Amino acid sequence: MTILPALPFWLHIVIELPASLNFFFRPSEQLPTPAPQAHAVIKQYAVLLLSSNLIALIFALRPIDDMSKKVAGALAVYHLAPVFRAARRISGEKTQYGNGLGGPWLHFAVHGTCLAGLSRVFFM
Repeated sequence: MTILPALPFWLHIVIELPASLNFFFRPSEQLPTPAPQAHAVIKQYAVLLLSSNLIALIFALRPIDDMSKKVAGALAVYHLAPVFRAARRISGEKTQYGNGLGGPWLHFAVHGTCLAGLSRVFFM
């Protein structure tokens, strides 16, 4: 098995693993003025994101088949929200998001790359 067809799954893992750990261990940094009860929700999101990494790992280690394509499509849908959020921040819209890793341009590029790669697998 070559790594190239599975590269979008690996990219998802590389991008989202640090994000999930950041959300879990530093929930206060995710919102400008988080209420204490928001920490539980942010940590739960971190666990869900980590789960998506485990799913991506399973499909990165197997040949691309119809199920892989469906999972790639589902993971691609996830990346739509960060792309749109980053685009709004780039366009100058004032948002109430916390200090994300790398800023809006990096988020746009990285999530856009994940979106494109996973979409390519979905449409193979």
